[in-house]
Amino acid sequence: MNTLIELEQKLHNSTDRHNRDLLKELLHEDFFEFGRSGFSTNKLDTLTSLVNETPKTIYSENFHCAQLSDNTVLITYTSFEQQGGEKTKLTNRSSIWLKNSANQWQLRFHQGTPANL
Repeated sequence: MNTLIELEQKLHNSTDRHNRDLLKELLHEDFFEFGRSGFSTNKLDTLTSLVNETPKTIYSENFHCAQLSDNTVLITYTSFEQQGGEKTKLTNRSSIWLKNSANQWQLRFHQGTPANL
């Protein structure tokens, strides 16, 4: 489970978010997201969006992992950004990770929902 939390947190790092090759490897071919913004995206849309976004730091905490099968894990957690030492954009997040035939974990589904501060 620690490996999956580390992979999830890689997706919060601006350097990794701008690395198209890494993103192509981590995102499942059928990746789908319900974003915090309310918009839905697929793998291609997400790749384009992340590699072109303004750098930012995303923090995450309160991870919970549930193994749904040998090759499927649900992760839930809270993320936020910071401005002036204050948490902003608090978001409840969930991700489903699948282990592929090459024994590598890939993000299949992600959802971000605005949360109350």
